[in-house]
Amino acid sequence: MISFRYHIVSIVAVFLALAVGLLAGSAFVEPELVDQLRTQTDRLRNELAQRETELAQVRADVAALEAFAEAARDVLARDRLGGVSVVVVTLEGMDERLLGQTQTAVSEAGAELVATISARPTLVSGDPTEQGELATILGRPTADPVDLPGLAAASLAERLAPADRSGLAPEEDVLNALLSAGFLVPVGAGVTGTTLERIGTLGQAVVVLGGGPDEASALLPEAFALPLVRSLAARGVPVAAGEPLVTDVPFVALVREAGVTEVVTVDDLDRAMGGAALVLGLEQLLSTGRGGAYGVKDGANPLPEP
Repeated sequence: MISFRYHIVSIVAVFLALAVGLLAGSAFVEPELVDQLRTQTDRLRNELAQRETELAQVRADVAALEAFAEAARDVLARDRLGGVSVVVVTLEGMDERLLGQTQTAVSEAGAELVATISARPTLVSGDPTEQGELATILGRPTADPVDLPGLAAASLAERLAPADRSGLAPEEDVLNALLSAGFLVPVGAGVTGTTLERIGTLGQAVVVLGGGPDEASALLPEAFALPLVRSLAARGVPVAAGEPLVTDVPFVALVREAGVTEVVTVDDLDRAMGGAALVLGLEQLLSTGRGGAYGVKDGANPLPEP
């Protein structure tokens, strides 16, 4: 389907072409043709004005719907995740509004946001030095470089899963090593030793975010984020995957196509209703073990059923 914006741009282009034609050829064409072209130009000008008015109305309607959705999220999701802790893993270059809506929804639901960590494109780098450093951190010095992002995802998933790490030294902590080497970076507050101790506890949920117009590396969602979600789900960690409504780099679609069912996926998580779907979906996942696909794209429901 041709977008509204494309339709307007096409009309403007035709209008300009006709205007130039009138100026260049009015002295050489028949007066009747000039009148006809002027009539067509006036019609196109009026149609353009009408489309601009309609676009302004659509924007106003969208703003009103978003305001309603924010109010509805407060009612639907408030305090639904009391006592739950959450770790958010993002991909560098991700839509900032996506992270903001996620953090707001999680906080308003009463969950504790333990840490937000961003995966950098160096995880999928083709540079031999960076590949060698990553392989050393993972304890896989002879691994095929192509396999390193997936191995990193599996190691991180194991670290995010609940386990007794009371005797684990900082240099033995793969999460600490990936952070120290810059393959992962904290978003907002830094990850302290105390924070590290609180990451990977029983009942903790993980939200993995990707997608947007400026993804720093188009390889990250498929090579790292998708294996991370699959590995977390395989270890029984409650996990959700989210992306913005509009994204040039798909992520949620990859998770759904992979057939990972014990996962909550939200394809409009940069919107208030997507935030409500995340909270209600996680609540259902934590209580019943059932995942679900939510949002507005193919195969998804707006919200979990009551």
